[in-house]
Amino acid sequence: MSVDNDFIEKKCEEGIFYGIGVGPGDSDLLTIKAVKILKSLDILFVPYAGEFKESTAKKIASQYLGEDLDIRERHFPMNYNSEEKIQAWDSISSEIEEEVKKGNKVGFVTLGDPMVYSTYVYLLERLEGKINIETIPGINSFINISSSNNFPLAMDKESLAVISCTDDMNRIERVLDEFESIVLMKVYKNFREIIELIETKNLEGYFVMVSNSSMDSEVVYKNVDEIKSLQKVPYFTTILINKKWKI
Repeated sequence: MSVDNDFIEKKCEEGIFYGIGVGPGDSDLLTIKAVKILKSLDILFVPYAGEFKESTAKKIASQYLGEDLDIRERHFPMNYNSEEKIQAWDSISSEIEEEVKKGNKVGFVTLGDPMVYSTYVYLLERLEGKINIETIPGINSFINISSSNNFPLAMDKESLAVISCTDDMNRIERVLDEFESIVLMKVYKNFREIIELIETKNLEGYFVMVSNSSMDSEVVYKNVDEIKSLQKVPYFTTILINKKWKI
């Protein structure tokens, strides 16, 4: 497999912004293209949620970053204060735009894939049409969970739904009823209610729940009773359900 380095270099002469998916957690799961672009950057913007929290995306990509790389950690609020979030997105996107227009190769790393539940999209909508942008896909956590647990997601005429557990519970229940395969993201929010719903729908034998997929702290759950004993689950927790695949 090869990456067209001439193409990358040509685009970078004018300055370019890369949104780079670094996958679910294991540094070995970055694509070859993502690694090559990381090594070519002048500036890398790294998101972090709080002052004393290390950036997970930066940690995943760290072994591919050059010693002379200008790394800029920027705070992306995780609360529900819309005004604070908008101010942060506006400020960071303006900074990125300025650096790209100077001719720099600028990157932004994000967990999983840049187009799925990623802060990168808020930057993209502010920068699209103003500068050169290329988005580098990454492996989603639910794709990694599916593969690492030999748990298929969809086949033949089956349909797959991806839904956030921050959504309305009535809507989540309708999705469980209407789809054969379901990915439940952001389970941390109300995991007890979700597990109760799985029991109500008699899906105990058709699901897997994973926290911190592919990270050193990964934990896999396939037993409802075990999950019920938990007080809380990590932020990066996902449930897969396939009504056609009994575990």
